[in-house]
Order: sequence, then structure tokens, then C-alpha cells
Amino acid sequence: MTNIRLVAFDVDGTLFRGENVCGCIGRNIGRSTEMVAFELLRSREDITNGREAMLEWYLPFSKAKLIEHLADLRLAPGVTQGFNRLKAAGIKIALVSITWQFAVEWLATELGADYAVGTGWREDDTLSHFWPEDKAIYLNSLLAELKMKRASLAAVGDSYGDIPMLNFASRSYFVGETRPQELLHSEHWPDANIEDIVLDILARR
Repeated sequence: MTNIRLVAFDVDGTLFRGENVCGCIGRNIGRSTEMVAFELLRSREDITNGREAMLEWYLPFSKAKLIEHLADLRLAPGVTQGFNRLKAAGIKIALVSITWQFAVEWLATELGADYAVGTGWREDDTLSHFWPEDKAIYLNSLLAELKMKRASLAAVGDSYGDIPMLNFASRSYFVGETRPQELLHSEHWPDANIEDIVLDILARR
């Protein structure tokens, strides 16, 4: 039994199923073809360049206008109910994603999460990049700020980009279809209902 006091969730593929944040915005601003190409990028340099190109597409629009499109996205089953259960139990919630921070912050507000982090779009229209390994670094800093130990952290993710976060957490759940071998201790709950994961966390708390 561990006293989980903070749960970190990835966003795309974990809390949103199907279309992701960048794909949804791209479709709504006429950039679907370019987004298909972006999703195939793998090197850090290519992804950096791709993000910078994406920001150029966004500049004619306000963040508020781009956020309006996110209403098209489909939440995973049980997200609202699961988050309500965590809040009722006094457990903090962090949304930790490599997608755009403005979108992650919007979702955190919608769901009542306590913390949100992602790739930043600064006031001077430059980027503050956030990478998979930054997820664990961020959570380590957040635990220190909250005066919590790693044993207090659970995490939920769905992709290779979540491996650093899932391995860092004391308990973790992988909701993607195929569990990566690099995961040290994550339980595999493919396409899981988020409320079911929360109930498991609370039952074993």
C-alpha cells in the first residue's frame, strides 16, 4: 500500500482518444496534410523544426481562437468521473504533455486539474520546448515543491514519450495498445476507462 497524493496524466492518447491536439487544430486551420507529415517525424531536430513551422501556421490566430477548435476532441471514457473522484479524495492532478501548453492549460481548467505543462508559446512568439524526458524532471520538481516523495506519485500514459514519466512514478499505468519493453513496472491497461484506473489507485492507496 502506498499513499498516492499526486497523479500525472499524459494528454494525447491518454485523456484524448483518437484525434490529438495538433491534428485537431491543424484540420481546423487547413493544415491536415502537413500534420500527417509532422506525425511521422522522429528526430529531435526534425520535430523542433516542425514545431516552429506549426507556430508559423498559428500566428494569424489568437490562442483563444485555436482553443475553440479543441471542443472537437473526444475525451477518454471516465475522465470527468475519475478526476472528480481524485479531487474528492484530496489527490492533486497534473497534466503533463509535450503538446502545446496553452491547450494543456485549457484542458486542466476544463477538468479541474491542479497543474499543467507542455511546449510553451512565449509572448515574443518563440518556443519553450518540452520533451519526453522533461516530464520526469518536471514531476521531480513538482514533488519537491509539494514536499512529497516519489512514492506519492502515480502516472498514466500511452506512448513511448511517456516512458520517462511512467518509470519515474511509483505506480504507473500504460493505456496504449502495445506495452514498450522499456517500461520498468507499469501495469498495462490498454484503452482503459480513466475512472477504472482511478478506482484502482484509490483501492490500493
